[in-house]
Amino acid sequence: MRRLFILAALALRCAAQFAPPPQAKSPDEFDSYLDVLDAPTPTAVIPAAETFLRSWPASGLRGHVYEREFEAYRRLGDSVRAIEAGESSLAAAPDNLLMLANLSVVLANGTSDPSRLARSGEYARKAIALSKSIRLPRSISPSEWTQIEARVNSQAHSALGLVANQRGDVTGAIREFETAISLGPEPDATQYLRLGMLYRATGNLNGAREKLERAAKSDEPAIRELATRELARIGQR
Repeated sequence: MRRLFILAALALRCAAQFAPPPQAKSPDEFDSYLDVLDAPTPTAVIPAAETFLRSWPASGLRGHVYEREFEAYRRLGDSVRAIEAGESSLAAAPDNLLMLANLSVVLANGTSDPSRLARSGEYARKAIALSKSIRLPRSISPSEWTQIEARVNSQAHSALGLVANQRGDVTGAIREFETAISLGPEPDATQYLRLGMLYRATGNLNGAREKLERAAKSDEPAIRELATRELARIGQR
């Protein structure tokens, strides 16, 4: 049962790499990898991942382990280590669409560093390009791929919006976030918040209010608080 689970979990990532799922070379390696997947919390993922990487440094599964570590660090708010893990994942599996898109957002978020912005844009554009040329494996149905492609492209355009904004291109940032929202398979409160703030900065108060009201309905307290604060600023005008 666990082996069937791991093959299903790998299918999504490996679809973007135009290759079959990598295989563990021994039962011990496989069990160590399952320990990473089964870790119940982000703080539990990290030591399990580090144990795997020390024990199996040449494993074909290391790209997926680094990806799991990236997700753990991101949830813990440690962007520096998340970026390190994400780029290690891409070094092992350069065409992982989800990793490219997700890392592009983390790289561009809250920084003006030219190197990080350049890498963010590079990964985002690569994700968009690969999503248009991918050959789907039989393990992913066309309907499943529609959802995956939409999520990847939404995240990639969101990253490009962050890059444009940090470079002072507000018009380009608005265009990218509008595209991100239009492509997303489900509402993304962060995208609504960022677009609402961009609209407000350019004087589009009606557009800003509409997007910020969407963001204010988020389940995430931090997003709700920021959106509510921005709405209050609009109300004072």
